[in-house]
Amino acid sequence: MSDNPPRLLVDRTAGRLARWLRILGLDVEYAPTCDPAILAREARQSGRRVLTRSKVLSERLGCGALLLASDDVTAQVRQVVSEVGPAACEAFSRCNLCNARLSEVPRASVEGRVPAYVFKHHDRFAACPVCGRYFWQGTHWQHMLGTIEGILREKR
Repeated sequence: MSDNPPRLLVDRTAGRLARWLRILGLDVEYAPTCDPAILAREARQSGRRVLTRSKVLSERLGCGALLLASDDVTAQVRQVVSEVGPAACEAFSRCNLCNARLSEVPRASVEGRVPAYVFKHHDRFAACPVCGRYFWQGTHWQHMLGTIEGILREKR
């Protein structure tokens, strides 16, 4: 991870993008608005760069915004990774729901908190200290990893 990782703020025009960028390990907040005053204030207070599909908003915010060129979330992810650099990504290190950094937890601590089949077949688990969700490297993780590797491979 870079010494000065990017801090991003996604507006409502690109909500799906926030989750994928969090999966990549980027620090991404979601603002369910396109109000330039609110976004500018939030970005300034939190030191974040706004990601938007709105050309008008991007122009109003100036260099504090990145105008996303596509409606396709995969293309948006590629654009952001190209902008911040693949070295800024630390896949699966953040909760894709609330953006908190995940912590590895002992296997015994998740017994009864994850499905029995999952507990039986997995040894490593991570937990979100904010929302309490648990994560493990199951088949869904493998599919996401394949998608991420494809995106990052194209940018190298």
